[in-house]
Amino acid sequence: MHTKQPPAPPEETRSEADPLEESRPPTTTPIPDGDGSGDPYTSMTPRFGNMAQWFARRFFSSFQFETGDAGTLRSLESTGAIVYVMRYSSRLDYFLFNWLFLSAGLRLSSFANGIKFYYYRPLGEATRLLWSGLIERIRFGNRGMRERGILHIRRTIRRGDTAFLFLRTDKTGSRLRTRQGAVSSARSELDYLRQIVDNCFTSPDPVSLVPLALFWRKGSRPQRPFLNLFYGGPERPTDIGKVISFIWNYRNLAVRIGTRIDLQGFVSERRWEGRERIVKQVRRSLLIFLRREEKPVLGAALPTFERIQEAVLDDPEVRRTIRQIADESNRSEARVEARARRMVGEIAANQSPTMLAALSVIIAAMFKRLFARFEVHGLERVIEVAKLHPIVLLPSHRSHFDYLILSWMFYQRHLVPPQVAAGINLSFWPLGPIFRRAGGYFLRRSFDGDQLYSAVFRGYVQNLIKAGITQEFFIEGTRSRTGKTLTPRLGMLRMVLEAFSRGARRELYVIPVGFTYERLVEEGSIREERQGKAKKRESLVELLKARSVFNYSFGSVTVRFGEPISVAQRMEEAKQSGLLLPAAEGEAVPNLRPLTHELGIDISRKLNELTTAGRSSVAAAALLGSPALGIRESLFRARVSEIAQLLELLGMARSENLERCLATERPAAVIELLEQADRVKRVHSPHGDLLQIKDGVRDALDYYRATIAPALVWPAVLAFALHEARTRKNACDTASAWLDLLRLEYFPIEGPERHVKLLRLIDHFTERGWIADAEDGKMHVTRRGHEWLSFLAAQLRPIMEAYQAMLLAVRASQGKIKRRELLDSVQKVQREQLLLGEAVFPEGICSVAAGNALARLLADGVLRTDGNPNKPDADLEPGENWDLLEADAALVGAALRWP
Repeated sequence: MHTKQPPAPPEETRSEADPLEESRPPTTTPIPDGDGSGDPYTSMTPRFGNMAQWFARRFFSSFQFETGDAGTLRSLESTGAIVYVMRYSSRLDYFLFNWLFLSAGLRLSSFANGIKFYYYRPLGEATRLLWSGLIERIRFGNRGMRERGILHIRRTIRRGDTAFLFLRTDKTGSRLRTRQGAVSSARSELDYLRQIVDNCFTSPDPVSLVPLALFWRKGSRPQRPFLNLFYGGPERPTDIGKVISFIWNYRNLAVRIGTRIDLQGFVSERRWEGRERIVKQVRRSLLIFLRREEKPVLGAALPTFERIQEAVLDDPEVRRTIRQIADESNRSEARVEARARRMVGEIAANQSPTMLAALSVIIAAMFKRLFARFEVHGLERVIEVAKLHPIVLLPSHRSHFDYLILSWMFYQRHLVPPQVAAGINLSFWPLGPIFRRAGGYFLRRSFDGDQLYSAVFRGYVQNLIKAGITQEFFIEGTRSRTGKTLTPRLGMLRMVLEAFSRGARRELYVIPVGFTYERLVEEGSIREERQGKAKKRESLVELLKARSVFNYSFGSVTVRFGEPISVAQRMEEAKQSGLLLPAAEGEAVPNLRPLTHELGIDISRKLNELTTAGRSSVAAAALLGSPALGIRESLFRARVSEIAQLLELLGMARSENLERCLATERPAAVIELLEQADRVKRVHSPHGDLLQIKDGVRDALDYYRATIAPALVWPAVLAFALHEARTRKNACDTASAWLDLLRLEYFPIEGPERHVKLLRLIDHFTERGWIADAEDGKMHVTRRGHEWLSFLAAQLRPIMEAYQAMLLAVRASQGKIKRRELLDSVQKVQREQLLLGEAVFPEGICSVAAGNALARLLADGVLRTDGNPNKPDADLEPGENWDLLEADAALVGAALRWP
């Protein structure tokens, strides 16, 4: 058996002394360098001419390197030669980096290919160089000037200086060249990189290649061939186009410095492959980096609406549906196709960079009035994924500001804003056309069995993924009126998985994003809807009425980006576990419903984990720990401290404002925002100040508390379990039963991790002196612990009262009732219980909690329906597990025995 040996390393063709440089007679006459070294025609200048100096001060003075970048580049200079690499040659880019290098005290470039830079120098020096350059051009011709440039870059590398290498130097005019001329130009540009690689073959001195990406604009450009011919294309603008684009967008400049490539190490590892192969590998690596850096900023090229329309209508599933509907309705395919075209017009976005730029200014001013600050976490990993693959953002939905903040945040950080799925209710004039130009695409609230609309919308979503366009939709489907993450609606998620299964992309990432508001802008309307008022339809009139919100401050907003989830990996895991079922007869993709459900619940769980505890949420939890209308400030401070410790133990992130209050030992300061909003009133008393909850605001406070309820549910169910003396294992098992009951409320983790978390809480309760082990091996609640466990149990009692009312209403109807009638009956039961004192928390009256309780009964088979269970007129009847109703009632009743 023979093993294949690598080819022998090629013999070196150049000596250490560089015979090419020694043997060839000089092709240039000595010309005075502006700074004593380098190529005077292309090197950077330490002093600018008057016009260049004015331009730089006017447009460049606000620019500087990102924190740490200048120090990194300075440390590289001490190691040897640096070659900065850019994709396309540009005097304006080179000019800017000249200014940045001077400002940061970095070594100036001694050479750059493809440009002339001497006329940025002082007038006298520029004139002398112009004259000398003309003489050289006449004397030696193009070939001689090219050889001169090659010698200059070789000398620059040998001296350990700095150079710029542009991988493409041809402009728009070069497109009119013959193919042979274009190939010759490309080879000429490759010669410079070849000389740099040659140096690493003949010299041990280190050489660093540093890719640079510089962007004057943000957002994808429409495909308009005539405009691109004038402008030079979205990636290769002409000098005039570059200046125009810069002056229009210079405030939005983005500079990205890539990871250094150790060329000496790269060559050493691959020396046996030969120079030419290494040169091509280096160039390819540089181009890949530059494209990855450009992708999140420039995004995919946006086709015209006509092309989008044709792409959607050419989708095989859409064509099949058109033919099927035409056959069934005895109409022509042309008529059905015309209807499909109108649907694409109703759905499709028409994103415009100009609109994005204008909205960025308006929204920035609006946010400055409304919010004190933004805290952003985890965006860096999103950027890294977006460089390689399409992404789908799945934010929690708390406010209409969610999508505005996310798009604005992307734009401010030089990323293409996503195209956002919005309800058709937001397409009203004038916001509808504006949203569409900003990247919004619209969908109906219900497809109502419309096969054609469903196929067209699926085709549109698949087209976005195939084009590599970042998109965003809300997995909850609507804004949360409770502050908690809603049960996921899986239609859009299934469309994404189906598009991937059809081969739209080899890889795709979905990214959960958590929003937390210290105070909600729409708080007033949310309170009204929770109390039973009908949701107001969005309109221009309602928009104008909303102007009053600018008179208030709504605190800070925290945005947390979760770990990107690989769809390809999830698909593979589903195949191995059997979760991915075979395709049904006549279907082109496998049955994705089980995988979609599992992934949807996982995303909802991650959205809870991405929630941030803020001042309002912690203050609300402390205030609502009993049905009383007020609390002494001393007890309030103690409750805030205990909640903060529990949140830290459970791994919930805390906002910077909350951390500041706790660090300065001012826990009472967390209520300041609620006092400013007139939700809480301070009452002075000789026995200690009181904090009084204003009338009718418990619903609003419950909304803020609900944001941290996914964490508080853990100590609350453990408090339920410890109402009776239990062993540790028995307490964990009992608490786990309540977690199962509330799985559609809070999506708690399952398996061994659940018991580990409960045991950690038991240890905390023991350390705080709330429970103690007795001689019988069981845990008993101490006198001090009784007060605190009652407080923790009260955090969950409003939900338990809603669940109890649901069980009572189902029992009274014997399970035979319509959905709408059942939910009305639940609220009637709750109000009766409040009147009789059988229930004590009015914030428990909430249609969402009742809906979740009903969804659990349907999922467990206690109830069943033949139709869509979410339709108001769905007929319910007892299911195969009707007997579980009494077991649920006993479990809920046990929880309500506290205190």
